[in-house]
Amino acid sequence: MNILQSIIIGITQGLAEFFPVSSSGHLVIIPYFFKWTYLPLYYAVILHFATLLSLLTVYYRDAGNIISSFFIGIFKRDKRNDKNFKLAVFIIIASVPAVIAGFFLNDIVEGFFSKPLYIGIFLLITAIFLFTGEKRGKVVGARLSTISEDLSPKPDSGKSIDRQINNIKNSNPKMSYLIAAVVGIGQAIAILPGISRSGSTISFARFFGIKREECVKFSFLLSIPVIFGSFIFELYKSHEIIFNSSTLNMADMTISFVFAYVSGLLAIKFLARLSRTSNLNIFAIYCIVMAVAVFIVIIVRSF
Repeated sequence: MNILQSIIIGITQGLAEFFPVSSSGHLVIIPYFFKWTYLPLYYAVILHFATLLSLLTVYYRDAGNIISSFFIGIFKRDKRNDKNFKLAVFIIIASVPAVIAGFFLNDIVEGFFSKPLYIGIFLLITAIFLFTGEKRGKVVGARLSTISEDLSPKPDSGKSIDRQINNIKNSNPKMSYLIAAVVGIGQAIAILPGISRSGSTISFARFFGIKREECVKFSFLLSIPVIFGSFIFELYKSHEIIFNSSTLNMADMTISFVFAYVSGLLAIKFLARLSRTSNLNIFAIYCIVMAVAVFIVIIVRSF
């Protein structure tokens, strides 16, 4: 690749990794649109590692607290009620389906990376996930708002105000073992290029009424072990190719790596802020537009 291509690929990876639009899908369709050579899988994984570093740059304190709380909780029973210990358990539960799917379906999934038609179809599935998750989240949220109003303090109520306030707070859905398992299934499905990992995990959690900003943060934290694991796995498979690459190829990867890291930082901060005030339907619309574009290009090139 030339320098411009390396920059575009890096930015694409950084933005699409955290925006719910599928980074793996974009690493297929962008070269397809411009008739570039498809990226080797190890190149894509190295770019994933760049975005992992951008994620750790933002959430290194959270990651550190979760890891330390987990190991402390293993040996100290009284620490297992700590929110970070529970979060660590939820992350482990949600990571298991992706590990199983990656181990058994890796060879099958690699075949989709050269088939743009399937990428377009999977992008439409991502859009469905996003629309459905947001719609269901609103329904649950509206229901909880009604419950909160019913529990609001009343002058003639026999309950104390503190108890009523606690009831209102407890009415908000919280992450559970079941929800973590379902989110893990969503993450496993996202090994298919075109199905967004962040989109599926956010939507599957949102379906249970979890607050949007909490879904986004959990999705970010959940991506740490999965991206790291996939990086180690592909590095093991492709280490000879990587370390025997020419200087030019290493230069290409370095440029893409830097731009993926920086754009990843921007994407994380933007999505975290957006999730506090707006829904993510704009990304569902984007996925539909990109899918249609893929189908149009396929049709045009078939004649």
